[in-house]
Amino acid sequence: MAPSPNLFDDLPDNLRAAVHALGWTVPMPVQEKVIPLMRGDRDLIVQAHTGSGKTGAFGIPLVESIDIDWPVTQALVMLPTRELANQVTQELSSLGGPCGVRCLAVYGGVGYGPQLEALEKGAHIVVGTPGRILDHLGNGRMDLGDVAQLVLDEADEMLSLGFWPDMREIHSYLPAKRHSHLFSATIPEKVRSLSRYFLNDSEFVSLSEGQLAPQEIEHFFYLVTAQEKEGILARILEIEDPDSAIIFCNTKADVRYVTGFLQKRGFDADQISGDLAQAARQAAMNRIKGGTLRFLVATDVAARGIDISDLSHVISYATPDSPEVYVHRTGRTGRAGKSGVAISLVSGLDIGNFKHLQHVNKIKIEEREIPSEKVLLERIADRIRVKVEHEMRHVPETELKLQVDRLVPVVENLTATAEGRRDLAAICASYLREHRPETSVTTSSDEAAPAHPDAGSSDHGSNSGPHRRSSSGRGRRRR
Repeated sequence: MAPSPNLFDDLPDNLRAAVHALGWTVPMPVQEKVIPLMRGDRDLIVQAHTGSGKTGAFGIPLVESIDIDWPVTQALVMLPTRELANQVTQELSSLGGPCGVRCLAVYGGVGYGPQLEALEKGAHIVVGTPGRILDHLGNGRMDLGDVAQLVLDEADEMLSLGFWPDMREIHSYLPAKRHSHLFSATIPEKVRSLSRYFLNDSEFVSLSEGQLAPQEIEHFFYLVTAQEKEGILARILEIEDPDSAIIFCNTKADVRYVTGFLQKRGFDADQISGDLAQAARQAAMNRIKGGTLRFLVATDVAARGIDISDLSHVISYATPDSPEVYVHRTGRTGRAGKSGVAISLVSGLDIGNFKHLQHVNKIKIEEREIPSEKVLLERIADRIRVKVEHEMRHVPETELKLQVDRLVPVVENLTATAEGRRDLAAICASYLREHRPETSVTTSSDEAAPAHPDAGSSDHGSNSGPHRRSSSGRGRRRR
């Protein structure tokens, strides 16, 4: 049987070179399905897992569709967070740059100057969040009248109630004649219904329906009381010893509290939520992506832009609000065929909702017994032994015998007294820290960690600021 043709081989030379420069040699399944369809005349609703290659699936057709000699905005990509807008812009720029396609990220929390300069020059593809886009539109600085392609990424969030008023207003600036496409890991019925406001005669493409949880992920949960949650979380982090993990909370108040708790316990933890300044959010994002931060505590919306290929663990400190949110959380680990672990801390009050999300997502999540302090101490001791044995393998046998003969009496002497045992424990702790380099414990916020929150605000809502319409109405198109 002849091998299947590689659709990358049919791309223009400069675009094919850009694709190969990104390390893409064979199209991923979502790209195989979506790229030919986006070249056609149908609007699309695409359901595919986070990390499955969605950006490339819509990015390649967008770049192909651009007339680089026409300095106007011809494609608009909208997303719920600044981090995701930055990430997608970088990937589209890598694809389109060699082809002469100019891409611009438009979001709040940063200065206007570079965005205005790029808009004036003529950005072919604008990637942004609803609030700043409306700001530019309302003040006549952006014109969407020539947009031929609209993409809503993370569509379930873009069409949620928090963003819906902004989305409807942006819709009024778009031309009637265009193609629109929705991409998301989950497409709830509510979203499919609201999508009709933007799409016409859409085709539904699913690569994940009926199997919403990647099989590479190990799912399990602990049944805990609300009072012991943070202590159990710390114990689990010590037991699992992940290289990196995202810890999800449902409220900003919990994010602040959990981050402060972990930092006081010596964990290398930082936070992101909608309350933080853009610089603080970006600093935390850069650290987790760069491998210099082990534990990131976040709300679901704030974490939408995080894409870490080697993230080993996702931990739900609180049960997610909906089955779809659980899919988004756990989809951040186990990517590209790698294994991952999804751990949930479930209180008695939330067990009903937790069973419901298992039923909806068609997964069975195993309950595990909370590890005891004895088990934790044994695990730490085993970890020390493994690290020591690893180093011993690199020491010549004669030298090793001399070191052991010299140091065993010292260790025996230390363990003879309580003070000596504490000193030995401090030596072991220092050794472990040295063999897992961590940056100093800092917080991204000037606020001190609060006492346990009595109540917290969710992180849902639009990113918009004030957006007055100019009297000229420049760029405004109504359907």
